[in-house]
Amino acid sequence: MRKIDKLLNNIDEYKYLDNEKPLCETEKEKILNMTMDKIKNTSPKNKGKVISLKKTVAIILASVLMISTLSFAADYFSFDVQLANLLNINGENEHLINGSGENINKSVESKGLKITATQVISDKNSLYIILKLKTKDEFSHSLKTFNEFDFEVKSNGSYRPSSSATFESIKSEDDDPHTSTLLITIEQEDINNSNIRLIFKDFGYSPYNKSKGEYEDFVSLIKGNWTLNFKLNCKDTSKTYIINKSYKVNNKKVHVKTVTLSPLSVKIKSNGKYNHFISKVTMKDSTVYSGDDFFISNTSSYSTIGMDLFGRSESYASFSKILNPKDIKSITINDEIEVMMP
Repeated sequence: MRKIDKLLNNIDEYKYLDNEKPLCETEKEKILNMTMDKIKNTSPKNKGKVISLKKTVAIILASVLMISTLSFAADYFSFDVQLANLLNINGENEHLINGSGENINKSVESKGLKITATQVISDKNSLYIILKLKTKDEFSHSLKTFNEFDFEVKSNGSYRPSSSATFESIKSEDDDPHTSTLLITIEQEDINNSNIRLIFKDFGYSPYNKSKGEYEDFVSLIKGNWTLNFKLNCKDTSKTYIINKSYKVNNKKVHVKTVTLSPLSVKIKSNGKYNHFISKVTMKDSTVYSGDDFFISNTSSYSTIGMDLFGRSESYASFSKILNPKDIKSITINDEIEVMMP
């Protein structure tokens, strides 16, 4: 035991992580404990026999090699505290999104402002990125943001802009007034295994005019451009269910084709001249999620070429906390159609 402990604690993580954030003692201890559990669980069932030295070394080396990659964040590293609080990730539900999260830890620094993309969690239809901002100047970040923001994706060929990406300030867990947190979200776009480029311009704020009850023109505190690049490589945990059931609403026929579920989002595809949005999600224990329980809930509709005879619709919602798809009883559209899950 002491030899293994010594081996893992003397790993030169700086060599493996290539200037990324080094492992803390808690993370090393977690890897050690999981390594020992693996050795114990791999032992032969027959008492009296012990696991071979070769097998032991192989398991230890596997653990060492895991330290050389950041793609196992969901299995070995805890999620960023703000991402965990945001999506209510805890020890009981973290297994639902194993592999869906990834440590990024990519930074860009210029003119006294440092932007760090710390972690990302995503599925086929949604994406959440945590960004930490830190300045050397003496001003609070409570209402500070960027004047312009571009989210670009490169999967094949050149980078292309994504119109569905948005960002917002969220409650910071850091008491340092020079530190703040941004959350980037993206919807209905499968960008896994793509290169991501984030471009920010001019850091400042928009003053609020109380007498007019509106925000005034943006005031720049730090002028400049900041660009972050990283590769997105998260596991898609979504599953598509075939529904193929027709419903009638106000003399209109709606045919629900599929429901795609993950712990992070739900997407419904249907046919019929009927625009819809997801109004609520009902769990098997009768708990209902709606309204503010969704980060995003929208509808996109289009028709066949020519006369509007047979429309198609897609409705999407991203959850404000991770849910277990197996515990979802039904998805309700427009408070009118309850789609029961298989």
